[in-house]
Amino acid sequence: MAKLRVAVSGVGSLGQHHARIAAASERTELVAVVDPNEVRGREIAEKFGTKWVATLEEVLPQVDVVQIAAPTGFHHGIGVTVLKAGKHVIMEKPLAATLAEGEALLASLAEARKVNPNLVAAVGHLERFNPAVQKLRDLGFKPRFAEATRVSPFPMRSMEVDVIMDVMIHDLDLLLALVGKPVKSVEAVGIPVLTKYADVVNARLKFEGGGFATVTASRVARKKERTLRAFGENAYASLDFAAQKLELLNLVNGPEGPQVQPQTVDITEGEPLKLELEAFYAACLGEGQNFVPWKEAFEAMRVADQVQKSVAESLREMQG
Repeated sequence: MAKLRVAVSGVGSLGQHHARIAAASERTELVAVVDPNEVRGREIAEKFGTKWVATLEEVLPQVDVVQIAAPTGFHHGIGVTVLKAGKHVIMEKPLAATLAEGEALLASLAEARKVNPNLVAAVGHLERFNPAVQKLRDLGFKPRFAEATRVSPFPMRSMEVDVIMDVMIHDLDLLLALVGKPVKSVEAVGIPVLTKYADVVNARLKFEGGGFATVTASRVARKKERTLRAFGENAYASLDFAAQKLELLNLVNGPEGPQVQPQTVDITEGEPLKLELEAFYAACLGEGQNFVPWKEAFEAMRVADQVQKSVAESLREMQG
């Protein structure tokens, strides 16, 4: 089997893992890592047995796939360049820094697919590839009400975006995928703590069809917590993302009437990023369509934009 030739653009805290997985995969050959920081670029290139280049243009003709792990502000420019070159692409979340840039990327993708209809364009919403999440979706669980919590100490990165685009967007995308309905309305509050952007946010989402969710995101907590509690028809699911643990309770009819019955859920643990990238590589090779398409990632951005606007309104009210 011919291997996909890969370049990784941006080798910071997450990009280095993109490089590691691309270097180790049986489906790929890591041709180069791209980063304007020569010291960092050379360090990661040497670690994973490849070369460093300062700009993507230097290596773009030599690759089939580009993995973009650069800061969000660069997503639009790099994405357009990759599409014009007709290369498969996976973009780390969020798709873009603004809705306008996201729309421009979708337009560029439509143009690129006129030349290559099989072009794969994915976004790295890796929680969809968490084994516990995949198990929940395989079971066909449909939440009517959900509570998502994603909090952690300040990471000293992603200071150019708020906690909504940095952290909450994971759960916004996941809820859209699980509920399967568009968001009807959003009400949110949030405050800046350590940056000029909102660092703590709570949002209430109403979905078409009557679904409801509350989502809390913070990057100024004392400890990490990434959980989802979801309530469906005669069923309850509790999911711990970090532990990759899923607990299910079902209401069933027993000999003495209705009773709550725990359901044993066997989960094979795995690294979500590796699972996501391997699925993306398979799609690029024509072996399935298991990836998060740009259109779905843009819908998560659209909801995030609604949350941002609601937070801004609440802050104006606080300030009188």
